[in-house]
Formats: sequence, C-alpha cells, structure tokens
Amino acid sequence: MHAVIFDFYGTLTVGRTGSLQRAARDAQALALGVDADAFDAELTASIDERFRGAGGDIQGSLAWVCERLGHTPSAEQLEAGAAVRLARERQFGEPRPDAPEVLTALRDRGLKIGLISDCSSELPAYFNDLSVAPYIDAPVFSVITGARKPDPDNYLTCCKALGVEPTECVYVGDGGSNELAGARAVGMRAVHLAVPAEQGSVVYERHVAWDGETISTLTELLTLL
Repeated sequence: MHAVIFDFYGTLTVGRTGSLQRAARDAQALALGVDADAFDAELTASIDERFRGAGGDIQGSLAWVCERLGHTPSAEQLEAGAAVRLARERQFGEPRPDAPEVLTALRDRGLKIGLISDCSSELPAYFNDLSVAPYIDAPVFSVITGARKPDPDNYLTCCKALGVEPTECVYVGDGGSNELAGARAVGMRAVHLAVPAEQGSVVYERHVAWDGETISTLTELLTLL
C-alpha cells in the first residue's frame, strides 16, 4: 500500500443533518428571492448536473438553478446568495476533530494522500483554507473534472496525480455516490466509514449494502492499515 484516498463530506467532515441542510438552503433562497420549497427541491434534483459543473462558479451555479425555476435574480441577490451559500458550505466542510491527527499519522508512515469529492463549486473555493488541505497531495473535485463517482475517471485521475496504481491504494468513504463499489471496481481496497451517530446524515446515492471492511471512527483507520 502506497496511498490512502479519502472522500470529503461525511468522511473527513462530520455528516450534515437534513435540518441543517434545509436551514442553509432556506437562507440562500431568501437571499435570492426565490421560493424556498422549490429551491430546495431543485437543488436536490440537479445534484448530478451541478456536481459536474453546471453553471460554473458559485454565482453561476445559483443563477442556473434559479433559471430552471423561472426566476432571474438581480446581481445583488446573486452576490448575497453566493455569500450565504459559501459560508454555509464552509461550515459543513469543517474537518472532523481527529482528521488532522489521522492524516499526520498516515504521512508519517510514508503514505501519499488523495481526495476525491463529488461536490459543487464551493469546495474548491474554500478547500485551501482548511486545516487538512496541506496533507492532501492530490485533491480531485467532480465540479472541475466533470466526472463523478462511481465511474472510474476520478479514481484514476487521483491515482495518476499521486503516481500510484489503484491496487496500491486504500479508499475511505461514507458510501455516498456508491463510491466504495467504484473504488473496488478499479482495484482499490475500499473501507466504509460508518459512524453510528451519523447514519441519519444526508448522503446522496449511498450503497444499499456493503460487504467489505468497515470502521466506525476515522482514527480506527490507523489500526486497520
């Protein structure tokens, strides 16, 4: 094993609850001047397109969503909506308390560290400000590549950036986007992070069942490897 590749949301971060996500979306809708229920439903319905880069940057993405709802926000509303969205997503992106310690330990073992995230435009905007960013040798974001898990593209892109083969990698994720099956399909050793208290968190397209290795805390990974 030469590298460990992580998912981001729900893996290096604590899983978000449905109520907190809805509150964040309601605040964005208010700033944009659009119906909150319609906005919430459209954000969920357009996940695949947005995670592949629809609309471009944060303001462009919000304008794209509003257009699908038949609403044209003003420049001021877009600016305000984007500021709210970035701030709320940045809160959701706060690393787990044990994440820096785990990443440090992996680095000390001589392992390379990658990241693959199915995400919209906010994560690349704030990622470099995170405490975990210096530990990540190869961050790969779907909104930039246009590819999503479980398709092989981003797994292979990350491996190439790390200079390793998939069979030399461990992949760790909470299971969203059926990511563990995708990692296994390209030859990686896949590990499911299933934190008991977070099983009700918002996770898109999580696998129905997992028959592979499972850990209940991020720190537990250090004893597994």
